[in-house]
Amino acid sequence: METAIKHTGQPEGREDKKRAKRAKREQKRKQKRKKRSKAGFWVLLILDILLLSAICGSVYLGYYGIQEFVKRVDAREAAAFEAKYQEAQQIEEVNIPNALRNYTAKRLAKQETIPAYSISQIYSMDLREPSGVTAAELKLVTSKGLVGLEEAFVNAEEKYGVNCIFLMSIASLESAKGTMMFRPNNMFGYGKTGFSSKAEGINVVAKGLASRYLNPGGSLYSGSPTLQGVNRRYAANPQWYAKVGAYMQEYYAVISKKHNEALSQFH
Repeated sequence: METAIKHTGQPEGREDKKRAKRAKREQKRKQKRKKRSKAGFWVLLILDILLLSAICGSVYLGYYGIQEFVKRVDAREAAAFEAKYQEAQQIEEVNIPNALRNYTAKRLAKQETIPAYSISQIYSMDLREPSGVTAAELKLVTSKGLVGLEEAFVNAEEKYGVNCIFLMSIASLESAKGTMMFRPNNMFGYGKTGFSSKAEGINVVAKGLASRYLNPGGSLYSGSPTLQGVNRRYAANPQWYAKVGAYMQEYYAVISKKHNEALSQFH
């Protein structure tokens, strides 16, 4: 009986040892897993810290860049303002009356005298040639309904090549100096329509005269670009050229006198 007990106790001891070994191995595995877990945690933490640092650095650099940009823009605006201020100061220091007198003197010095043409010279004048007068000089002779149209007459001369004194003289004759018109704003008795403004009428008539009456290839050209040449197809009255010529002679005489008096003061 005692022998049977001893025999059965040995296997149980071996099993205990095996279980103890397995327990130790399992414990070692758990310890390794814990170590790996801790290592992984620290790696992730470090990576998170690095990522957060990179983000903060980007934000800082972006903010710094914006601040630098704003500073540069402010500096440019300040420089521009300073330049404008300096320019304004210089303008304020200019003696305006003297500047105008000097400008007028230089302008007149470059100009030639304007003749007071005889009536025969008016009749033989090529109406395509420049009149030689300015809008300011036309103001010396405009009156009634022609006042304020000086620029329009000069611009029409420059654009279409028709003497502006000639244009204004037709308007003076046909509309009693812009006061009597059978059609709206038509100061020239030209065509059968009116215009939206007197300035438009001046342009339309100047263009028509240049292309049809004063151009050798024009449909109403009558042999010469003179008053009498235009008269043949423009007006039924054969003395029309003489009446327009009288206005031209009058206007040139007044402008010539004033212009040449001003010119003589600067020589």
